[in-house]
Amino acid sequence: VNNLLSIDFGERYMGFAVRTVKTQIPIPIEVVDIKKDNITNKLTTFVNTYDINKFIIGYPLGMNLSENRMTNNVDRFIEEELNKYNLPISKIDERFTSELIKNTKKDRVDDLSALEILETYIKNND
Repeated sequence: VNNLLSIDFGERYMGFAVRTVKTQIPIPIEVVDIKKDNITNKLTTFVNTYDINKFIIGYPLGMNLSENRMTNNVDRFIEEELNKYNLPISKIDERFTSELIKNTKKDRVDDLSALEILETYIKNND
């Protein structure tokens, strides 16, 4: 069992959720505005605070499983940021996750999307 950090990648906002061996309960932790916060610093803080040993990231495939602009952005993010930590990374097909979370207010729900991605991973892998 691993300490998992789940990431809902976005070009402006990224959502994060975590599940630790200690709690066993996946929880949303933060929505990060990457125009305001340094994403490398945030990732390092999360990895250190929660003793993360695996990343789970939503992978935005098209409906026909094709890669697209966002898929390429996620790949670039993995190469430029996540690979610095030398931790295993699982990509989770997120085609249907964001549809499950209906947002009625203007609040960012990226952390809840990250939670959904994490729960999908746990359901299929633990």
